[in-house]
Amino acid sequence: MSTIPSNIGWALSGNADITRILQAKYPPSHGYWTYLEDLVSNLRNANVTGIQEKISDVNNNLRKFRAAISEFEIAKVLVANGKQVQLLPDSFMPGKSPDMLLKDSSKEYYVEVTQLSDDEAVTIILDGLRAFLDDPSKAYRVDVTLPEDLTLPVVNYRERQIKEDRANKIVAEFKSAFPRLNLANLPVTYRSDGVEFKIVQSGMTKGYPGFIDTSVIVVPSHKYVERIRYLVTKKAEKRLDWTGDHLKKPYLVAIDCEQVFLFEEDCYQALLGSRTTYHDEPLVLVNQAAGKGWKDYLVNVHFIPADRTMFTSYGIYLTRSICQNVSGVLVRRDRHHWFIPNPFAYDEINDPSLADFIR
Repeated sequence: MSTIPSNIGWALSGNADITRILQAKYPPSHGYWTYLEDLVSNLRNANVTGIQEKISDVNNNLRKFRAAISEFEIAKVLVANGKQVQLLPDSFMPGKSPDMLLKDSSKEYYVEVTQLSDDEAVTIILDGLRAFLDDPSKAYRVDVTLPEDLTLPVVNYRERQIKEDRANKIVAEFKSAFPRLNLANLPVTYRSDGVEFKIVQSGMTKGYPGFIDTSVIVVPSHKYVERIRYLVTKKAEKRLDWTGDHLKKPYLVAIDCEQVFLFEEDCYQALLGSRTTYHDEPLVLVNQAAGKGWKDYLVNVHFIPADRTMFTSYGIYLTRSICQNVSGVLVRRDRHHWFIPNPFAYDEINDPSLADFIR
């Protein structure tokens, strides 16, 4: 721990496993440590709570650690906009807990964070390896390199099923081949259907999946809208398990994105729809939302016709009823961020003040 900068060292202090994994990947002079140090320092200075608990929850799961860093990035955006942030542990509530509790001068909000590049096939491979290697007789770290066709997120059900079946088959083949591998002289490399598994000594009492290397994931522009819709819909389902006072808090979904070609209009198209020159009156639901205090916002984004522009196709806020569970969506891309509230959310979490929630 002595070579780790002070703030990230403090954050990692309750998780020796993930510390060793990170040290194996990144030498002390690597810029990643500076990035982590600056990020954690920013959050501590802003009095964000739950940082150590969040890191503790990742155990030896490097993918979950990276998801926690996305939560830190979203928290950084929120505190810069005057919000108080508490990062929540997995045990915050029975079942599926949100990632953050957010407070401002008026109320409390729950926030769920996801990544645009989140992919179910990668999760299947990592979870399969984690379960298989969680054994003192398999004290190895297994690094994985994925081909481009397994790293590109998909949203179509049939495409997802094919990809997930392929991932399950790859894991099964690795597990079947493992006893036959010559592990006397490490590292050892095993390949299956374009996936490379590199086996090295773990340095811990049990084995674990290590680093996931992929091709640079460049999502085709037409996929951005579909992917945002898919992620928000999946996160909207989480609120179905909540009860009591939890249902009274507005629920926000935050998407952390590394795609440099994602733009604000993609987010509007995914959630609200496509805009063009108008010819018709707005939907009844739009007029109803206007009556709940959303009129200025709806005019501003042209959901109510203005300057001869209106929406001619509608996003998931209007077309998927499950999305009434979501009060708004925050998308972060590098130094940019956009927040799109949902005027059509359920009444108990429908708040027109969210139109000015984040600037």
